[in-house]
Amino acid sequence: MEGIAQMIDEYETMTPARRRELIDELEACVVQAQNGDEKALSKVRQILKEDPRMARIFVDLAAEAERSLIKTVSGGDPLIQIALPPQLEAMRKELAGPEASPLEKLLAERIVACWLQAQYADAIYAQNLSKLNMGQTDSHQRRLDRLHRRYLSSIKSLAQIRKLGPAVQINVAEKQINTAG
Repeated sequence: MEGIAQMIDEYETMTPARRRELIDELEACVVQAQNGDEKALSKVRQILKEDPRMARIFVDLAAEAERSLIKTVSGGDPLIQIALPPQLEAMRKELAGPEASPLEKLLAERIVACWLQAQYADAIYAQNLSKLNMGQTDSHQRRLDRLHRRYLSSIKSLAQIRKLGPAVQINVAEKQINTAG
């Protein structure tokens, strides 16, 4: 494997073919590490320590949760499975904005996840409304209320972060000074 620091520096500007080659190489190390190869595990550890973003290639729990929910929501309909991910990505980008901080990006991701869960719960409730007894209806309503609160809470959090404005941290003579922009 070529120099890890050089590899990471190149990652952002490399061609899709080279990026795929790098990911394949890293995946091979991961497979070897999973089979007990300590040297490969050490390489993987070093790569992820130098650039934790590389870990998202293998472990992106938010994306995995979204894929699982899309699979469930779609009910096997390939059109929904194809159309929903770009719609969700557009929502994330629109919510985060062009100059989003990492925290704003995380909150935008959470808002979209909550939106998707709430929409799915609404659809399930509407599809089964005529079959539900009073207790089941009440249970569904409580679930919808919880999902709606989570959705609104994530929206409120993003709004609060934006209201605070960009924070600036300055270290002067080993004393930290935090200011809001």
